[in-house]
Amino acid sequence: MSGKKWAIGITVFCMILVLVLGTAFAAGKPIKLGVLFVMSGPMGGYGKHGNQAVQLAVDEINAKGGILGRKVVAIFEDAKLDAETGARITKKYIVEDKVDFIIGPTSSGAAITVSKIATENKKILILTQAAANSMTDAQFSRYQFSVLSNAMMYSRSGAYYMASKPYKRWMCIGPNYNYGHESWAAFRDKLKELKPDIEIVGELWPKLMESDYTPFIKKIVEAKPDAVWSPLWGMDAVNFIKQALPFKLFDNIKFAFPDGAALETLMPLGKDIPEGTFVAARYFFLTPDTEKNRNFVKTYYERFKEYPDYMAEETYAGVYFIKAAIERAGSINTEKIIKAVEREPLTWETPEGWKIMRKEDHSVVEDVVWGETMYSEKYGFAILKNMQSIQAEEICRTPEELKAVRANYEKKMEKEK
Repeated sequence: MSGKKWAIGITVFCMILVLVLGTAFAAGKPIKLGVLFVMSGPMGGYGKHGNQAVQLAVDEINAKGGILGRKVVAIFEDAKLDAETGARITKKYIVEDKVDFIIGPTSSGAAITVSKIATENKKILILTQAAANSMTDAQFSRYQFSVLSNAMMYSRSGAYYMASKPYKRWMCIGPNYNYGHESWAAFRDKLKELKPDIEIVGELWPKLMESDYTPFIKKIVEAKPDAVWSPLWGMDAVNFIKQALPFKLFDNIKFAFPDGAALETLMPLGKDIPEGTFVAARYFFLTPDTEKNRNFVKTYYERFKEYPDYMAEETYAGVYFIKAAIERAGSINTEKIIKAVEREPLTWETPEGWKIMRKEDHSVVEDVVWGETMYSEKYGFAILKNMQSIQAEEICRTPEELKAVRANYEKKMEKEK
């Protein structure tokens, strides 16, 4: 062999060796998830359930060989409810911890800031708790995916659910930030469309984590509505209901809580929840009656000694969305994943059933379940009776709305060029 051929052979061999070693190294490098939920204070249960679900999903995935042969690891920090804390943690995850994906946050108010940072750094953000519909509309980014039904979907489902009932005079009491306002606007507009003779008699907007609801309760009594739409959630809903009981507010006025079937509300209330209150949740552990859901509830309860709340199931589903998206793309490269998901709707199985990730707005397509509260001696808190599933086709964005989302996004991209 001539010296030239020998040199070429050595060069080719070295290139192959580098490629093989590089591939082996990449295969051994873990996929990192940066998780940021509220983990302290009155709303801390949301983060607890979210974090536990991530741990469960990661352990299951790793026990079966990981994703594309790579181990999955997760790191956790308390994002609280403010945008400043969420922003600080997000930057740390990206710059210092070198995460591949971000999951969270809990508050929609903080989610806008977190999403902006993730987008600027081209990191995929998985929304599993923040539910403002603007996140997949006015604030849409191709770098974020929402795996839970948003405020608009729950509000529209609530309107369909309540339209068949005899209540005409409506008002709202909700948290004074984007989630509360968007929830009411979507419910009110859809209910007016379905039932044009309704009358709106008031809107009340206490701050998030309000301590004294007495002034607001008195205004509801004065307005004398037939029914009230209330997107209060977590301990805000608990405190409002407990403070309203002495006023006998629920004796003659019906309430609809789109987040009311969350265990973070039902469990603290125990027997105090008024019988027959209309509630919905993004997931309720007793439904659907499938092997996958039964196994999830059993495994979660055995490990954490509590039933999974919707934050747990939606976050669990979020981790499995990441797995499904990576496997479709055959890579953890951000751009390849986005293109793979947008090529056609991505479907993946979860305890609440099959979810569909829509390519146009990166929002999930799924039904919404409503029901009425009924105290259960077995569980020590209220469960749901007379459950009714509102179909996804009735509550998701229309083709025209989806087109508008993309058009708005493209305009924003043009301005930023």
